[in-house]
Amino acid sequence: MARRKARKKKTLPARPLWRGHLKLSLVSCPVALFNAISESEDIHLHFLNPDTGNRIRYQSIDAETEDVVERADLVKGYEFQKDRYVTLTNDELDDLKIESSSVMTIEQCVEDGEIDPRYFERAYYLIPDGDAGEDAFAVIRDALQKSGFYAITRAVIARKERVIALKPCQKGFMGWALREASDIRDTDTFFDDIEAGRASRDEVSIALKLVNQKKGRFDPDKFDDRYEKRLRQLIDAKLEGVELEPEEIEEEPKVINLMDALKKSLSQGKGGRRGPSNDNEGARKSASVHKLTPRKKTAKKKTAGKKKTAKARKRA
Repeated sequence: MARRKARKKKTLPARPLWRGHLKLSLVSCPVALFNAISESEDIHLHFLNPDTGNRIRYQSIDAETEDVVERADLVKGYEFQKDRYVTLTNDELDDLKIESSSVMTIEQCVEDGEIDPRYFERAYYLIPDGDAGEDAFAVIRDALQKSGFYAITRAVIARKERVIALKPCQKGFMGWALREASDIRDTDTFFDDIEAGRASRDEVSIALKLVNQKKGRFDPDKFDDRYEKRLRQLIDAKLEGVELEPEEIEEEPKVINLMDALKKSLSQGKGGRRGPSNDNEGARKSASVHKLTPRKKTAKKKTAGKKKTAKARKRA
């Protein structure tokens, strides 16, 4: 029997959210579920005391006695009557286990497109947990890959049983926690009162051309968080002791006639205007905090001098 070549295992970035077995009928394999989303690069702001600059610390206070209680001593409770609780300790909650606490049984397979996008919540990665069940893992993965189906299963994560939709992704699985039906608001509440509106065939035809002009492959790198970038510029400007100049935002044009607006939009698109709408906008996109300078009167004088020189050249 041929031996498999030993390969170096990459260090995983975090502890698994869940570990147990993935089960398809009588076929099962050990797996580990990881969070696919990282928020470590986000800017996190803290509350500070403006007088001292010190960070605020939150305390757990007894609502009746107003005594401070250590978090380690707290227990959870369910209010079954007004101000009456059933207490639950962490040990009791940890011992409360059901099948999906350790086994993800594939209960149903559904076709792609059957799941309403509103139900998709958090994203996960599912990988083999050790070498023992890699063959069984590959069998389940490849079968689902050929079928094109989502595998619907469940797992207890953070003391809540979540419905998980699994789909093969490269050598492993992508998983999405699905919201419960009761979490989804009914569309009738929001859409029923919308008037039908009247759109002419010509208007829709031009709008369709505008849609086609925007057609392209989705690249998530192009849709970064512009507000967070601006927030980071503000923080850097404060660290450097300079003022952050306000960003110029173009005013929305007033639409007098719908057809005129459609035709004007179409003509702009044909002109090949895919980049910034003007030089100022391009400068705003490429601006960095290092270009920010303190506002001084001397800077204005230099600018005026440059203008005079330019006028003198023109006269010459």
